[in-house]
Amino acid sequence: MDLSYRTYRAPVSAWRAPRRERLTLGVACSLNWGPLRGLIGRYRARRPEVDLLIEDLDEVGLAERIPGRSVDLAVALHDAGAPGWRSTPLWNEPLMAFMAEGHPLAACNSVPSAALRATPILMAGNGAGDRALQRAIIGALGGQPTFLHYAVQRDNLIDLTALGFGVTIAGGSALGAFYPGVCARPLENAAAWLCYCAFWSPENERPALRRFLDAARGGEVGGA
Repeated sequence: MDLSYRTYRAPVSAWRAPRRERLTLGVACSLNWGPLRGLIGRYRARRPEVDLLIEDLDEVGLAERIPGRSVDLAVALHDAGAPGWRSTPLWNEPLMAFMAEGHPLAACNSVPSAALRATPILMAGNGAGDRALQRAIIGALGGQPTFLHYAVQRDNLIDLTALGFGVTIAGGSALGAFYPGVCARPLENAAAWLCYCAFWSPENERPALRRFLDAARGGEVGGA
């Protein structure tokens, strides 16, 4: 009887794990509420084979990462793009003034532009990454206000208004979060709206990117 050991070789299986795709989405807006939040949720539910990565992005990062394709798609204000990039409009949302509940302007149902021009406006960061938002605010107010920049994230900036630091202006998608002691008021100006677009490199041909854009163009994103 041959009791020597022999190596057992299992038959090679033809099964392979399905290849996963990846899509990196840079966002220069709030995900607290609004069309983009809904689109991301539906896309992930319908495309489980895609690893969707989300990154916060300001205009400085936008200028660096879209050409290099380290971000496949960026969602930012309509005039934040650069020549040669591809883009498509996504949705519009109103500009809102956020302030402490005891602020004098909180007594107004909507805030007059002239009153905001005379009020320092709090902004997050150093001013280099939100030029498009600054231009939108200046246009909505009909003139240049005084911008005060704080090196904090947008959510913390709104919390600063509750502490009496002043007023900040942001898109309506920020209304999805609860900020104790803060109230939000629309601006009186009918032009006080933000238009968001998707931007991507013309050299980027990822199928996951194309399907995300198809979902957005097909009515997944609508007006806020």
